[in-house]
Amino acid sequence: MKSIRNQAAAQGLARLATITLGCLVFAAGVALFLDPLDIAPGGLSGIAIILSRFLPPETGGIYLLLNVPMLLLGLKKFGKDFLFSTVFATALVSVFIDLIAYLAKGWPLITEQDLLASMAGSACTALGAGIIFRCGCTTGGVDILVKVLRSKYPHIKSGTFTVAMDAAVVALAALVYRNLEKSLIAAIGIIIYGIVLDQVLYRTDEATMMFIVSKKNSAIARRILDELEVGATFLPATGAYSGKAQDILLCVAHKRLYAKVRQIVREEDKDAFTIITNASEVFGEGFKNPFATEV
Repeated sequence: MKSIRNQAAAQGLARLATITLGCLVFAAGVALFLDPLDIAPGGLSGIAIILSRFLPPETGGIYLLLNVPMLLLGLKKFGKDFLFSTVFATALVSVFIDLIAYLAKGWPLITEQDLLASMAGSACTALGAGIIFRCGCTTGGVDILVKVLRSKYPHIKSGTFTVAMDAAVVALAALVYRNLEKSLIAAIGIIIYGIVLDQVLYRTDEATMMFIVSKKNSAIARRILDELEVGATFLPATGAYSGKAQDILLCVAHKRLYAKVRQIVREEDKDAFTIITNASEVFGEGFKNPFATEV
């Protein structure tokens, strides 16, 4: 019993450490790239950047205040456990934004080019948000709305929702700054954010699916099972032209193992007929838990 509690405690600490890392990366994107050049990337962080030009608090403090109604929504929809981790992440992001900005004062900007800053900042914030999302919480803001919408429309990926919402913030920034060029640059950043976020959240869910037709399917299947511990299935089939019965070997493997599977096929039968395609999501043993929370 004690070892189980210790294991649970270790897992909890590892989760908090991962969330902290995600918050740091997210905040660095805002404080080092976006905020210094007045680039509103969308979401509440973008609104906070805009308001910080007119209100006394720093960007991080405004971001925290804007999150209060969103956190109440998260409490209502997802319960206290979600609220605790999200409050933790939101507070850390807010503190880190202002802390990094304070520490960076007096230092030259990493880049003074708006486009580079938008791309780098958006990539950082998407990477940080993706890390936090995979831990089962969010950085607050529109991420909570995204999570609510994902629960209702799980077939639409998070990055798609985020891009749609952020477009409204960029339009607002165009009106406030009266700078269409900077808003277009921010729009490019939004697209990058959506792409990077989806890669972080869903790239590891993808796999390679192979249909292998070979006279040595049994030998190929045995090596795949023994050497790679990857499952394989024989599918009965009949050749349309020859009329002969021939098993097709079906194999689904993580992308990192695809090259090894292909090498085994080549070594066993250089004349094997192989069809290779991507599987965007795979549920079951060795892959995604079908009952896991959608992110």
